[in-house]
Order: sequence, then C-alpha cells, then structure tokens
Amino acid sequence: MTPATSTQLTAAARIADSLVYVVGIAGVIAGGLLLQRGDLGFAIVAWSLTFVAGAGLRLAASIARGMAEVLARQTRIDDAIADLRADRVAEQRRNTGRHWGA
Repeated sequence: MTPATSTQLTAAARIADSLVYVVGIAGVIAGGLLLQRGDLGFAIVAWSLTFVAGAGLRLAASIARGMAEVLARQTRIDDAIADLRADRVAEQRRNTGRHWGA
C-alpha cells in the first residue's frame, strides 16, 4: 500500500466537502417527503441521520486537510535537511587537510 500524497488528501477533502452538501440536500428532501406523508418521527430520524452523516464527512474532510498540510510541511523540512547535509559535506570536503599545517 503506497502512502497518500498531500495532493491526494486535498482532493479527498474537497470530495468529502461536496458530499456534505449532497447528503444535506438528500436529507432535507427525504425528511420533507416523510413529513408530507405524515411520518413526523421518520422525518426527524432522517434529518438526524443526515446531520450526523454530514458532520462525519465534515470531520473527515478536516482531518484529510490537516494531514495534507502535515505532509507538505514534512516534505519541506526533509528537503531543507537534505540541503543542509549536502552543504555540510561540501564544506567538510573543502576543509579536509587544511588543519594540519596546509
């Protein structure tokens, strides 16, 4: 299993945000239809379930966005560390032999 990249996580967060609205609209429509039929209890259950589903999707989107930011920062830090190591090795190679009377 390959790890997800920050762009994949950002795309997943956008999809989850879109699904929040789809679930919300579907819940309002389903609850409204149930209310028209006179099933107040089922309408309330439908609205409650869609609220919970939407909140869960919103939470998943926030987590995915946060993980994408963490991965992006980790990549920048890894690049900076690699640059610092390369600079240190290059400086050590330049200074090799100069300390012993050269």
